[in-house]
Amino acid sequence: MWCLYNITMTDEETELTTEVLEIPKTKAKKVKQDKENPTSIYLKDYVGSGAGLGELSYKKLEAVGVTTVYDVLIRGSNEIRTYTEMEEGRLHNLLNICKKVLETNKRTRSPKLSISELRKYRKDMLKIPSGNTELDEMLGGGVELEALTEVFGAFASGKTQFCYSTLVEAMFRHRWKAIWIDCEDTFDPERLHQIIKARGYGADMTDDELETYIDEYLSYIHTPNTDTVVEEVMNLSRRLVEDESIKLIIVDGATGQFREEYLGRGTLASRQQNLAKFLGVLKNSAYFFNVAVLMTNQVGTDPAKAYGDPTYAVGGNIVGHASTYRLYFKKAGKKRYATAIDSPKQAVFDCEFLLTDKGIDNP
Repeated sequence: MWCLYNITMTDEETELTTEVLEIPKTKAKKVKQDKENPTSIYLKDYVGSGAGLGELSYKKLEAVGVTTVYDVLIRGSNEIRTYTEMEEGRLHNLLNICKKVLETNKRTRSPKLSISELRKYRKDMLKIPSGNTELDEMLGGGVELEALTEVFGAFASGKTQFCYSTLVEAMFRHRWKAIWIDCEDTFDPERLHQIIKARGYGADMTDDELETYIDEYLSYIHTPNTDTVVEEVMNLSRRLVEDESIKLIIVDGATGQFREEYLGRGTLASRQQNLAKFLGVLKNSAYFFNVAVLMTNQVGTDPAKAYGDPTYAVGGNIVGHASTYRLYFKKAGKKRYATAIDSPKQAVFDCEFLLTDKGIDNP
């Protein structure tokens, strides 16, 4: 509301009158989305546009953190159906809109590449090396984008050191940002600094400049329980939408929390169901946002196994099927060994690596 002051001048006096004028409010124009060629990644732009998304359904999705086309595709149709109770026709229309948006923004690899195009795409893809030549060879050159890489092994076998090493290379070699989700409260900033300096990075920086650089390129999150880690993983897409320079997500020790909180056979089905949902979001985030996901896992021992290695990765087949690459780390004195349990790039083989000031290193 504005006030207009009318001032009338006479010889004797100055007369001041105030007249209130109503200024009509104007609404910001909503960008109209073409159903055939949609461009917006935000679901609010499709409410009432014929995309199958009504105001009530949008509010229900917004309440659980589903606000972009990425969220819809990462969570999957079953979860969206559960949240909104949408009829199949409307849900089908919404999913089609989401897929079309991904085809136009070019951030996600097209699902319709020819074999030759896919081969070139994979060949040109940048990898994140660890510092050990043979270990990187197991992964086809290093930790891969669009993939979930699982590293499991006993305590002190080098799992977290592998994560530090990969993180340093991502931040300094590629200048990519990263998110570290710490489920075991074991992240050590001093060890990170040691590896950075031992690898020759940040030599031209003062301590304050290096701290500033790390704070800019690394987001650290501590999750004390499964509720917290699941919530953070479900909200990853919000961070990834806002910052395309984030290319590495590290989840250190998440399966251990599921193992500790879901005790007894009576909780096994619930644990595996929630774990599958958790891993599905991580794997889909890797693909849709073109990022690398690196996850460490604990191990157990099968006392009934009389021959061979009785060690097994926590989480069973659900974790195994979700992982693109699986590395098994073992320790023998000061030596460490890695076995590629599952790698689409290589046959199964072993290699030796060392833990030094540089983190993961060649023997």
